[in-house]
Amino acid sequence: MLNPWYVTGFCDGEAAFTYSRAGGTFAVYFGLKQREDNLQIIEDIRQYFGYIGTIYKHKESLASPKGGHTKAAAYYRVNRVEELKHVIEHFDKHPLQSKRKYEAYSAWKEMVLYKIEHYRDIEYNRLHALAQKLSSLNSQSRVFKIHKT
Repeated sequence: MLNPWYVTGFCDGEAAFTYSRAGGTFAVYFGLKQREDNLQIIEDIRQYFGYIGTIYKHKESLASPKGGHTKAAAYYRVNRVEELKHVIEHFDKHPLQSKRKYEAYSAWKEMVLYKIEHYRDIEYNRLHALAQKLSSLNSQSRVFKIHKT
């Protein structure tokens, strides 16, 4: 079993606390992407979190007019709200150390908790404002500059 502080440190540098939007709905998720040769650490972190979420494998793709060359990768993603509670519990108990990642986590956590607390009566303007705040913080993150797909 991994040391909780190792998980925090690894995620401080490599994880993403973010969301996706389709129409009027927002899906919040925790993600971690690594080259395929680092699959074991992704599997170990998934095990640490109690096997929540899913690991997706991306094949290598050659450069094209629409994008550059990407190496084979493993992507760990947790997006079910009930499972995201476990992620929150971990990072509340073992806080992120870098200022920007902690700020992004805090904004993301606010989105997750808002979705949990207002499941049936979500005010999309409020959720949109939280998403804009998170986007602004994430735009400064090296994870989003390196891991864009």
